[in-house]
Amino acid sequence: MAQSKSATPGRGMLADEIADYLSANIRSGAFAHGTKLPTEHSLSEQFGVSRTVVREAISRIKSDGLVTSRQGSGVYVAHSSTRRSFKLGESLVDAADVLALFELRQPLELASARLAAARRTEEHLERIRQAHAAMEDSSDWSEEGVIADLAFHHEIAMATGNGYYADFMAFLGGALQNTIRAARSGSGRPEIKKITISEHARILAAIEQRDPESAAMAMSMHLQGARERMSDKT
Repeated sequence: MAQSKSATPGRGMLADEIADYLSANIRSGAFAHGTKLPTEHSLSEQFGVSRTVVREAISRIKSDGLVTSRQGSGVYVAHSSTRRSFKLGESLVDAADVLALFELRQPLELASARLAAARRTEEHLERIRQAHAAMEDSSDWSEEGVIADLAFHHEIAMATGNGYYADFMAFLGGALQNTIRAARSGSGRPEIKKITISEHARILAAIEQRDPESAAMAMSMHLQGARERMSDKT
């Protein structure tokens, strides 16, 4: 078996924690496709838990399609094409993970801005304006400001008229929320709020004008700036 690069859980771990550990190693490739997992007995000894706890952990990663059972042989890592779930940790603390998530987010946000500019209704526009106003009025930039910021992007996704954009952008926003909050609370640059609000104002103006390309350009400039600011803090 390939050597894991993830931190090994301590003894007495719960099923969720063992499942997270195994899942992380499978998704990272440390446990390669076709690799046989250690036996329940070996894992229970390694983590200092009962075989029942190990069995529950394996059941959870099996439900995600990460492993398959072969009768009389054991549990094996499944091919990535058979996996059924897409998950992100609640808190992204690794800089590479944060930047990778921004790479995933950017093309979706640009497409969302284009579609919103072309399809938005007056009701959509008013909600985007309200979210922007909430950003301006926020007294706590690392708490209220983050909520208003994510609401702004969510309302743009809603304005596309495509519910999948809204669902997935809400998912990505939730994954980034704690990291954004930490970056803002630790920032020593008081002008960050002004810069961020100005970037969002340009996006809003392009959507108001029904200008898809300008909306996408403004979104691109905002995300590039946000990525640079996040890089400074992760």
